[in-house]
Amino acid sequence: MVTRAAYKLYGDSPAVTELKQFPDRGHSLTVDHGWRAVAEYALDWLDRQGIQGHDTAHA
Repeated sequence: MVTRAAYKLYGDSPAVTELKQFPDRGHSLTVDHGWRAVAEYALDWLDRQGIQGHDTAHA
């Protein structure tokens, strides 16, 4: 609920935003199951925005 509210606040902003929900995932990503999928999604999102999210030479 809090995340959706924050997302809506960006509605009139020129910021590029996207809301992606990951069922059964908590907020402490590196200690929760499935954290790699969340991290990969975030890195892919950055790549789609033209932002280098990681060094692919060392992946």
